[in-house]
Amino acid sequence: MTAKALVEAIGALVIFLTLAGLGLFQVPSDEPTIEAGLRAQATALVAEYPDPPALTVQGRVITVEGLVQSNADRRAIERALRGIDGVEEVRARLEVLPRVGRFTYDLRKDDKGVRLNGHVTAATTAEALGRINGAPVTDLQVARGAPIADWDKALLVLSESAALLDRAEVTVSGTSGTIRGEALWPAEARAVAARLDTLPKGLSIKREIGVRDDGAPFLLVAERHPRRGVSLRGKLPPGLNVQVLTGAFDRVQDNALVNGPVDPELPDLGPAMIGAVKVLGAAEQGVALVTPGAVVLTTLSGGPEMDKALAALRAALPASYRLDVSQLPEALPQPFWLQLDRVNGAVTATGVLPDGIPSEGVAKALGADVSRLSQSPYPDTLGWAASIAAAEEAFAEVIEGKLLLEEVSITLDAVLADPDSAARVETLLAALPQGADLRSRVELQDDGRDPDATLIYHPETGLSLGGVLPVDLDAATIAGLLGLPPVGGTLQQDRDTALPGAAPLLKAVEPWLGEAETLTITLALGQLSVEAVLSPGVDLEQIEAATRAALGPNESLTLTLLQDYPPADTRRQNIALGAEQVFLAGYWLPLLEFAPSVAECARQSHLAESDEPVRFLSGETRLDARSIRGVNALSAVARVCVGQGGLTLRVEGHTDNFGAEGVNRMLSRLRAEVVAQEIAKRGVPVASMEVVGYGPDRPVADNATPEGRALNRRISLAWSTPGQSIQ
Repeated sequence: MTAKALVEAIGALVIFLTLAGLGLFQVPSDEPTIEAGLRAQATALVAEYPDPPALTVQGRVITVEGLVQSNADRRAIERALRGIDGVEEVRARLEVLPRVGRFTYDLRKDDKGVRLNGHVTAATTAEALGRINGAPVTDLQVARGAPIADWDKALLVLSESAALLDRAEVTVSGTSGTIRGEALWPAEARAVAARLDTLPKGLSIKREIGVRDDGAPFLLVAERHPRRGVSLRGKLPPGLNVQVLTGAFDRVQDNALVNGPVDPELPDLGPAMIGAVKVLGAAEQGVALVTPGAVVLTTLSGGPEMDKALAALRAALPASYRLDVSQLPEALPQPFWLQLDRVNGAVTATGVLPDGIPSEGVAKALGADVSRLSQSPYPDTLGWAASIAAAEEAFAEVIEGKLLLEEVSITLDAVLADPDSAARVETLLAALPQGADLRSRVELQDDGRDPDATLIYHPETGLSLGGVLPVDLDAATIAGLLGLPPVGGTLQQDRDTALPGAAPLLKAVEPWLGEAETLTITLALGQLSVEAVLSPGVDLEQIEAATRAALGPNESLTLTLLQDYPPADTRRQNIALGAEQVFLAGYWLPLLEFAPSVAECARQSHLAESDEPVRFLSGETRLDARSIRGVNALSAVARVCVGQGGLTLRVEGHTDNFGAEGVNRMLSRLRAEVVAQEIAKRGVPVASMEVVGYGPDRPVADNATPEGRALNRRISLAWSTPGQSIQ
């Protein structure tokens, strides 16, 4: 039994038991049990609708109010409530949600708070968005007409993602949009990415998420050496002045200290770093490592001033911090180091090893020449030798280059095979005790990427790109091939794989891009595909044939005509055409505003004929595919001049002088009739038009040249006031 059926059954049972208990079937209208039964049944009836309307039951009168998706839902709810046994009256206050031509959503999160604007399909969604973002929802409109079924779910995912960011901006229009923002830490950015991966299909959201802090640990590595001097490296809390640390020394030879941009909220870390540096500043030699919760001072050597600074550090450190100290004897040992070099396949090992580590066992698996290794008389007091095996394993990935392992640092300068190899090396070196001071310069023979990019175009929002581009195409080149403005943002690009078929495909798309309502192009290795919805009136067969010629036999092309028309008089800026359009009579026409007169209409139609000439297939009356722009332009002029100016229109056909004159004259008239029919489809009355074919009689250029003949093969419009002849 469904939940709805169960509620109905319970309501009916309550009424029956009440009547049976009284011994009669007539009870006062205000009997509470009657109300309870009616309320239960009514609640079950409306529960299946989105945003169920509110119900009030008083006696045998049911009042229902709220928003519904359609008039059909409104009538169905009222009819169902009146059909409940025992109901005397239903007072309906139901409103049908307005229909919106384009659903949008806008979220802004900054220092001023969170602001929401746009459309949802349910009031409960608006309330949830307000709770997620702690923002007012007064600018959210509940409406119908969402571009995808899971529109509200998508908004919740985007808002939950924005809530994880320090600053955020979400803009969605139709089925595409962008989320921009900044996370404080990489973990938060990863959480946002994981959340965005759950977005419903059918919605294309471009991601531009930055990270304020790189996520590297906060630590200080300070070394003072009799010969190498003072070296300071590490990442400090933002409130700790670097000069406070460098000021503890007369001179710092190597200063690589940086302040993290985000406060780690570790109030004891900065004082611990200052105390450790003061110890090192009073010492003759030593190494200090400070991390949250621990201070390690090793190989210390110094006199009373160092001991005094060390005692001050012990006294100042909180109980939660661990302090480890080791001091050297007066005779200083020679530093340990190991360098592995691979040149032309041969491996050489050089360096100084601690006592107890025989050189014969070092880099044995690599087949290294170890004749340049020497032995120190001092033991390994730092546990440095434990890193040798991991360093050798990492070096096995090196094709050419060197790895230098020192007591407190690792330097890698090498060529590796691919990203997988680089990841293995990074994991091995990061696990070493010296991993906090890793210097790495790596080149890859193969970057590991394969081209897999998606191009999405909408006439109002323009072009957006995502994925990995091939080496022979960048964002600027793609925009240029499609005749579009440059695209912002930075995309990944495969450095070694080209897609030679991509550029010809984009060139094939460019001629009809102005008639695309939506366009998705996939540029992937071994697979190019085009999917588009085209404007009303286009010659789908011609466009498909021209585009298919640029694709391989196994590559995908899906072209359909627009089915869901926008409301009449809808306006938009078509980015591909660089012109404003208005939807009239089922077509997108150029938006023209001028005072109609015979002279002005002649000027406007001449401009349209020049900018977008109407062409036909050779020797035929079938329009060339791109001529839809010329037909639309002429129709826009005709709607103003005939509809507003009351003028009479003559559609004139012309040919060059090639071929028989009679055939040309007939062909020119037939072509003019085709154009007149197309203009009539776009809202210009047939009675206001006449058609004439002049053949080659009225050339505008020299028929002796191919260029001149092309100009003479044309359609022109002529105008007059009613009752006057057209000249």
